[in-house]
Amino acid sequence: MIRSRCSRPQEKPESIEYHISNSQISLLLLSSASKSSKNVSTKSFRHSRPTLFTFPSNATLKEILSDKDFINLASKHSSISVITTDNNQQNNDAHFELDGQILDENQQFSRFVSKESFRLVINDNIKLKFHETKHIQPNIATINIHRKDLIRRLPIENGQRTISSEQLKYPNESLDLLFDTLHGELIYLTEYLQSHFGERHQFTTYPIQQRQQKTISDEKQWNEWETGLYRMRGDHDGTVNIAVVADWGAGTMESALVASAMMNGLDLTFQQQKTTPNLPHYSIHLGDIYYVGLPTEIEHCCLGIKPHWADRGVRWPIGQNGSFTIPGNHELYSRGFGYWDYFLPKVGLFNPEDLTCPTQSQKTSYWVLENDQWRIIGLDTGYDSYSLLTIDNHSIKLPPELIDWLKTVVGLNPQMTDKRGLLFFSHHQVISAWNEEPNTDFPDQIASLLPEGKTVLYLWGHEHRLSFYEKQTIEPVMNSGKKLTFYGRCIGNSGFPTLATELPIKARETKLLFYDDRLFNVEGNHAWTDMALGFNGFVTMKFVHPKQSGDTSLYLTYKSLSLNENGQLTDENPTVLVNEEWSVDSNGNVILNKIEPINQEITQSLHVALSGHPSPSNGSACCTIS
Repeated sequence: MIRSRCSRPQEKPESIEYHISNSQISLLLLSSASKSSKNVSTKSFRHSRPTLFTFPSNATLKEILSDKDFINLASKHSSISVITTDNNQQNNDAHFELDGQILDENQQFSRFVSKESFRLVINDNIKLKFHETKHIQPNIATINIHRKDLIRRLPIENGQRTISSEQLKYPNESLDLLFDTLHGELIYLTEYLQSHFGERHQFTTYPIQQRQQKTISDEKQWNEWETGLYRMRGDHDGTVNIAVVADWGAGTMESALVASAMMNGLDLTFQQQKTTPNLPHYSIHLGDIYYVGLPTEIEHCCLGIKPHWADRGVRWPIGQNGSFTIPGNHELYSRGFGYWDYFLPKVGLFNPEDLTCPTQSQKTSYWVLENDQWRIIGLDTGYDSYSLLTIDNHSIKLPPELIDWLKTVVGLNPQMTDKRGLLFFSHHQVISAWNEEPNTDFPDQIASLLPEGKTVLYLWGHEHRLSFYEKQTIEPVMNSGKKLTFYGRCIGNSGFPTLATELPIKARETKLLFYDDRLFNVEGNHAWTDMALGFNGFVTMKFVHPKQSGDTSLYLTYKSLSLNENGQLTDENPTVLVNEEWSVDSNGNVILNKIEPINQEITQSLHVALSGHPSPSNGSACCTIS
């Protein structure tokens, strides 16, 4: 099968995609960088720079017309040539029409946008329609054919399929995951649910947390693996490179390619024997192993063990000095036994000369990785996501043992004197622009442990996409009187195949800044008709020793797989999407020095206030948008 780049299924020249929610009006515009006064081609329209404008839901026609950035970009959205002045500056006059009659600008936009004859008219020669965004569904005939084919692959033992699909080279096929997840039709996954009922795996803790029960002297010198506080080890100059993914454990071809790409092209068909100069120092997974984290699924989707129905297994890559993981909700669908008993013993601290087994395996589902400027804190939000009667528990709390460890071992408290920057990892999201239920309890718990106003960086998965949020402060939900100030990044695009979705319906209130909505189609005899899939990717982190206080000490690069000239996904030359530079101030607050969207197809959100200008929350004095 070959793949070809494609536009969002709802992108239409001469028509603006819109969505209206309770809080916002969303208008998606595209403008080709290569567009001239001649008609824009379909190809250039597909690969243009998208911009999402959001206005308050009660915005008037006048308030939308007064935003010059929107009107100028709308003029480029059309294939009709733009009228310019002698100095090549745009001179765009615009108004709204209904049935050819100019409308009163004081009326609300939402009253007219759904009407067929409603038009945005620019310079009298550009007339743009509006079409409402809809949730994108794959072709129903393709889905039905696939579901019929599943009948001959029903599991007979531990979810194993008796007959292999010709297209199935890896443990899981993308279509299986897309159509038959726990949120879908289930079909043969109902067998998996038999492992869901019963007691969860014991929640493990560090030896230092049992010191009172064992009457161990406080003067004891604790090892890293006894406390969970691991010192970053990297190059001689203090540089530490880390590769991070979330929702990677899908057992798909995409997972295998991402694993190879994050290891700079390493062949992971075989077990790594020892380190190479190109390996990052650490690899980190932020949870979710499909379908339900059974021991056999850990083996096939993470440990490279070949299942009998596929040509190969998928292997989790190990960094030079170690590898760490936290659980997601899928590991807990089978009560965590696969994760704790099969995956954790295979990750942890490693000797670069022998990457076949850890020198000290990871014993718990939470940890700290730190240097002189930063502390990375991996949190377990998966354990409390287990619910006996429902698929997901949206009021997730951190286990009390973890909270105690954060207080007594890590030393988090409102009066803390440690001034290092804090970078939190969890599987579940803190906020979402796509109307996903927020997991509000654990952010409130974190806020209660931090000094008032402390700014942190937060990366999570769970949603199978890449998205960036502006700095913001969320209000407490548990009436603790605490607030959490953070920069948020969702990086859950690492292994699970992603489908196109509707426009983000809470972009405005969640302060969405960028998101990746690039798509490709699969073509061939076994093509997934009308199946627009997103690109899978990963994040690289480079910690450096700053020359002086306040200098950049962390570089983040967000990358995705690319398509080669033959239309195949490849682990070679990953596409760089966004670069970021971070520092820490004298009070331990995280500072975003620079954010630079390298790929010009990343969608940017502009949130326009009623005054007609971008809202103050859209920009920051410490944030450079290139």
